[in-house]
Amino acid sequence: MKAGQRQRQECKRLSLRGCAGSAAFSVSSPVLLLLSTLAFSLPAHGLEIERSEARYADKHYQFEFVALLDAPVDKVEAVLRDYEKYPELDGRILDAHVLERTSDYAVTLATTLRACFGPFCRNVKRVERVEESPLELKAVTDPQQSDVRFGETRTMLSVSEGRTRVSYRTSIIPGFWVPAIAGRRWLLNELRDATTELFGNVEIKAREVNQADNKAEAAVTNEHSTDLPTPAGAEGTPEDPPKPLQ
Repeated sequence: MKAGQRQRQECKRLSLRGCAGSAAFSVSSPVLLLLSTLAFSLPAHGLEIERSEARYADKHYQFEFVALLDAPVDKVEAVLRDYEKYPELDGRILDAHVLERTSDYAVTLATTLRACFGPFCRNVKRVERVEESPLELKAVTDPQQSDVRFGETRTMLSVSEGRTRVSYRTSIIPGFWVPAIAGRRWLLNELRDATTELFGNVEIKAREVNQADNKAEAAVTNEHSTDLPTPAGAEGTPEDPPKPLQ
């Protein structure tokens, strides 16, 4: 198979911004799905996926994702903590708003997602407690206020040669009906595509924020330099006027 054909198939499978087509895959076992480990760069941005693995086990839908983002870690962290702008990062998120900030390092976040399992689609409501630590987020779902019986997600960031490494793990037990066999594959597929799209767009947004901050800093520096007083004697002007000849 030619390289161009492989790249088009990979873009189609990942369903990222800038790639055409819908995602589809087959699996030999409905109980365990292991997606092959990936290590490639996508042309739309510098996202490099190191690990992408989804599986169904003991009623849990689990997904693990590790990738390098070509953006500074502080900007990536800032984008991930701007919770109410999540719909801009993932088209499946219909709404996201902070219900309350329970402490300086914890928020209660409500989201509504559009989940599709093949021809079956529904809105899924979720309320989570998000705990913030340096370069880490942990979200635990409140099953009493959500359409899931269990949900836990951990996102960890680290610096790798000037880029940001994202380690993401999530585990979910839906509180709604999912079609057996094919439905499990569809939901695992949805987890993979949504996560890949989310972090691809996080990278793009973080780079945009970084560029904007750099331009703002350059403008301030330039403004300050033009406001400095002109040294005496500069531009041919003497410090004291010459005395008239006697």
